[in-house]
Amino acid sequence: MPEPYDVITMGRIGVDLYPLRTGVPLAQVDTFGKFLGGSATNVAVAAARLGRRAAVITRTGRDAFGDYLHHALREFEVDDRWVTPVDRWPTPVTFCEIFPPDDFPLYFYRQPTAPDLQIQSHELDLDAIRAARIFWMTGTGLCEEPSRAATLTALRARGEARAHSPEERSSGRRPGTAITVFDLDWRPMFWKAPADDTEDPGTSATSDDPRALMAAARPLYARALRHATVAVGNLDECEVAVGQREPYAAARALLAAGPELAVVKQGPKGVLAMHRDGTVAEVPPVPVEVVNGLGAGDAFGGALCHGLLAGWDLERVMRYANAAGAIVAARLACSSAMPYAREVVQVLGGGPVPTPGTLPPGGRPVTRVDVSELVRIRTHHPEAIAEAAARRARRPLLRPGGRLMIVAADHPARGALAVGNRRLAMANRADLLERLCLALSRPGVDGVLATADILDDLLLLGALEDRVVVGSMNRGGLAGAAFELDDRFTGHRAEDVARLGFDAGKLLLRVDYEDPRSADTLLSAARAVDAMAERRLPVFVEPFICHRRDGRLGTDLTAEAVTRSIAIASGLGGTSAYTWLKLPVTENPGDMARVMETSTLPAVLLGGEIGDDQEGTYEKWREALRLPTVQGLVVGRSLLYPVDGDVAAAVDTAVGLL
Repeated sequence: MPEPYDVITMGRIGVDLYPLRTGVPLAQVDTFGKFLGGSATNVAVAAARLGRRAAVITRTGRDAFGDYLHHALREFEVDDRWVTPVDRWPTPVTFCEIFPPDDFPLYFYRQPTAPDLQIQSHELDLDAIRAARIFWMTGTGLCEEPSRAATLTALRARGEARAHSPEERSSGRRPGTAITVFDLDWRPMFWKAPADDTEDPGTSATSDDPRALMAAARPLYARALRHATVAVGNLDECEVAVGQREPYAAARALLAAGPELAVVKQGPKGVLAMHRDGTVAEVPPVPVEVVNGLGAGDAFGGALCHGLLAGWDLERVMRYANAAGAIVAARLACSSAMPYAREVVQVLGGGPVPTPGTLPPGGRPVTRVDVSELVRIRTHHPEAIAEAAARRARRPLLRPGGRLMIVAADHPARGALAVGNRRLAMANRADLLERLCLALSRPGVDGVLATADILDDLLLLGALEDRVVVGSMNRGGLAGAAFELDDRFTGHRAEDVARLGFDAGKLLLRVDYEDPRSADTLLSAARAVDAMAERRLPVFVEPFICHRRDGRLGTDLTAEAVTRSIAIASGLGGTSAYTWLKLPVTENPGDMARVMETSTLPAVLLGGEIGDDQEGTYEKWREALRLPTVQGLVVGRSLLYPVDGDVAAAVDTAVGLL
């Protein structure tokens, strides 16, 4: 079976025509911008921007606007295989007026119906819907047939899938699986209710009374809520669904109707989330100068999906989603305004809300590396590497109150290409670069540690913007060589790190008490520490006590050996002011607290060899990260080549430990 989608949404699509002048009525607007629109579609775009594999189920007219929407979806990397044409009805367009901060009237042109309400039950790919990690549907999809029947059919399929899955039958469903989100999405202009005072029973008169419309919708909302695991909506939408407007009462009523999680958006008062297990998170809004608030809820939705898939705690998910919504509220458009992960992280770190144009052209996560283009640039414009380094947006090594999450990829330069039993797993450079770009695009990842060849490629790909860049300094001790212990400085020098505007260096320090050449390694390492300190550049020292057994070099991870290695590394050079330690977890993780008492230098944990017990590895990191000198993780193969192949999930889990 094909790989399941992270997110499949189902619902509206159309062309949004937004005025390029704000604060004036439509009658005075003479220029408009054309954008992909529709709530469910925008949620898919928002999820894709955050690195999720997303698709949308909807329909367009068989016309030029429909062609435009297909093109836009592909540009946003949202799968359009289930976006089909309708011959009879044109693709809808939507106009809006923009009166910041809180008045954005919408004008929908989709009468008497729209193609996205013509989704047919028999056309649904129910296997894909069942398999998706998140299925997202909307209240608008229930407003008329045949969309109503199709939406309920999809929900029943999701319910059947959950009922038959082992994790659903056990106590405690695994985070990030079998999530069905009901976006309450109340648009009264799309609904019809029978008029109470119709004299002729044979007529089809309808009422536009708000109470009658809500009464018509509520039973359908109730049916959908029985199949949903998450319900999300504002106070108006909660009133439609469960008759409650007070936030806590609305959340409790939503949970009573079926979902496990209720998310109540309160506008300027923030968001309330309540889980059936009793967990409650109430998060204030992110202050922002509003330009257009129309897409903020869709950005919130895509970020909500992202956080739920990552398995984050409830408050973290809500803060992340709030930040994503704030970013879009500060921008004019909806779909094209959806934030990238690094922008959300910037806001969460206390940085300014990014405005359009602040993300460099290379800021978009790379999904496919064009090797021929890299070769062309290297052949004809080698100076492009230095130019990219010179214009790279930099950031502090540590953000206020933050910890470090660095992805390591300096293994190939030592000829260490194996991952588990795959001896040449890291030899495919395009594959390695794609994995690195994906990892660097994940929220909470601070940067990368690598050798010059890899960092040069990442510079050309634009993947190092607003990232910590650590140059690997000594790679001369080739893996498996007779001279493996001779860790000569064949990589970045201190002057290279400074010249390129990188943020730190890293050196490997392996000491064998029975090998006299270790003295040379100690001296060269000390001089490198001095050279970095002279330039006020941090250097990560990775020390090991090593032994040869049967001609093979091995590292000693006993508590005594790691303790000695820390003491030796801490004393290198004329000052330790800029020295960090990069350390393994001891073979008995319970010894780490005592071992880390050896030094006051800040330390990060390294990942080590990849193994089958990834959960055990995470638990070792989790315990060690509680120690006062441990400031983060520097992990490579365990995250880039996880056993299950899911790089994004492995990285997100590691970030969640910090």
